[in-house]
Amino acid sequence: MGENIYAGPAKVVIGAVALFPEGENGATRYDIKQEKVDRSSGFFGKVTSIQAGNVDLISTTPFDNWGSLGTLYPPFLGVSVGATAGALVIGTRPHGALNADVPAKLWSPDGRLITMARSAITKHPEIHLAVDKPLFGPIEITGILASGKKMGTAGAFHTMTASGAADPGGQFTLVDFQAGAWTGAWGTIAGFGGDGGDPIEAEDEWVIVPDIKYSPLPVQKLVRAYKLDSISFMAKVRPYGPTQPQIDSAIGLSSSRTLGSRFANPGYDLILTGPNAKTITLKNADVFGAGYEFGGTKLGNGEIGFVQSQLFTAGAPGPLLVFSA
Repeated sequence: MGENIYAGPAKVVIGAVALFPEGENGATRYDIKQEKVDRSSGFFGKVTSIQAGNVDLISTTPFDNWGSLGTLYPPFLGVSVGATAGALVIGTRPHGALNADVPAKLWSPDGRLITMARSAITKHPEIHLAVDKPLFGPIEITGILASGKKMGTAGAFHTMTASGAADPGGQFTLVDFQAGAWTGAWGTIAGFGGDGGDPIEAEDEWVIVPDIKYSPLPVQKLVRAYKLDSISFMAKVRPYGPTQPQIDSAIGLSSSRTLGSRFANPGYDLILTGPNAKTITLKNADVFGAGYEFGGTKLGNGEIGFVQSQLFTAGAPGPLLVFSA
């Protein structure tokens, strides 16, 4: 009976890029999200159920490979990665951004293979910049009905091989492994690194937080597409470097920040610099929120956020976030 025990890790291969799970015993899940509609009678209560829509879902936390960024953040999100320029396109349908179904393959060394027929990342990861934190947060890859297929036909959502499947490719590497201490510089404001003084350091970590929204587009309860609704980013940190009066001045509530005033109008870019000359630039950012702590075991500066506003050139939005090569 041992041959029916399924165990072991799995990687996700999208195109030629492999996403390996983060951490010892790092987990990857494949969930089939079947939807049913219950039907009831006044005499007998619930009497039957009807098959409605379905999507498939891959959940994982990718390993710290900088080269994964172009897959995790495609250009239509307004994110530039190396030489590939970001160009924000609200309304993009991520499952058809390349005008063809893109499969996502989930492969385990014991020869199991699940191939999601039509995939797109619909939950993009936070970026954690620290000595002791994984680079990426969790992601979700959503699979919808394959082009040209009908629900109930073979391969409509996925295919499955229980054993003997060949490795679909995408090799593990440490060449682009990225972890370590990062510093920040924002404008020429005193204490924030761009005025010629020391850069901002994080007590624990810098976190780039994406706020990316998609809407499912169902037909007769069956999701046929997703569309991009909105996107913005925020960077947050418990800073070491600026004094508390400098932080208080930067948030502007005692000076420039009047009721109804607009953040980052224009603002300064927040430039984060890390090991191996890597940089991340949050465009047109402004400081938002602050706190000051006493006692406990943490330093006295609470968390601050850098929020952004879009900048437009001839009506076209510029990039929101820029990753170096």
